[in-house]
Amino acid sequence: MTKRLKILIFTGDFQEYVAPVFYYFLCELEKITDLTVWHESGDINNILDQLKEKPDFIYFNEYGEMNSPVITGLKDLEIPFAIQLFDLHYQINKRKRAIRDENIKHIFTVYRDSFHVWYKEFSDRMYWLPHHINTEIFKDYGLKKEYNYLLMGAMSRRTYPLRNMIVDRMKDNPGFVHHKHPGYRNIKDHEKNVFVREAYAKEINKAKIFLTGNSKYNYPLGKNFEVPACNTLLLAPPSNELKDLGFIPEVHYIPINKENFEEKAKYYLQHKCERERIARQGMEMVHERHSTSKRADQFVKVIKKIISDEKNN
Repeated sequence: MTKRLKILIFTGDFQEYVAPVFYYFLCELEKITDLTVWHESGDINNILDQLKEKPDFIYFNEYGEMNSPVITGLKDLEIPFAIQLFDLHYQINKRKRAIRDENIKHIFTVYRDSFHVWYKEFSDRMYWLPHHINTEIFKDYGLKKEYNYLLMGAMSRRTYPLRNMIVDRMKDNPGFVHHKHPGYRNIKDHEKNVFVREAYAKEINKAKIFLTGNSKYNYPLGKNFEVPACNTLLLAPPSNELKDLGFIPEVHYIPINKENFEEKAKYYLQHKCERERIARQGMEMVHERHSTSKRADQFVKVIKKIISDEKNN
């Protein structure tokens, strides 16, 4: 029997967060590793002294970001470790200094291309671990397609110009539905008129077409994965990164820009067979290639290689 890796992960508590993606990831990781999760700030050596067993690997989720514990003393660590940078645009210079000062050798990111632009001097330390979906949540519920068009998500005009343009120009179209974002916070299941977790996935499943924008950073955001996973046709801007993730335009989703989103939305509303075929192909691809369980397996494989390489150096 193969020995299970002992992994220590420092992270904020995302179990009740508006988008509990990392919590789902931890649940999958717990099935295949001996996992310890730590939410409190402190000195790394003091924390290690409190554990019953020394971990094989340490991982700092969303390193240096608002929801994360502050852990000091990384440069003295003898145990292999890595950090993850999620919002790459957040405090870039401060985090670059920390990477140098703490001698951080391994950096995971969700967004490959933006990392190579903003953190290009650390490109040889980067591991790409893209978004993923919990297939128990994001799936085809078989619900009636009540909405012609649906848009959900954050709506900062500066960050999401295309989303705002879509709402401004399509809000009077019959069957257009826009649900406002509930805010980046913890949300209880009993809160009314808030679409999170299963309720969010079911809303997506009710739509024939879901339109979105990828922010001014052109990140391949979670919605690019969540929407097709629910068997709803995704209309979203294309990118090289999205293509490399297996999203083929006109096969798994419909690419749009600020000039053509209305025309394409109306076309696919009228052409049911095409719409349903592309939605189904998108769902099958995302479930096959981008499940949370598959991402956890990929993560463990990378960690094992890092540990092996450090032992041999």
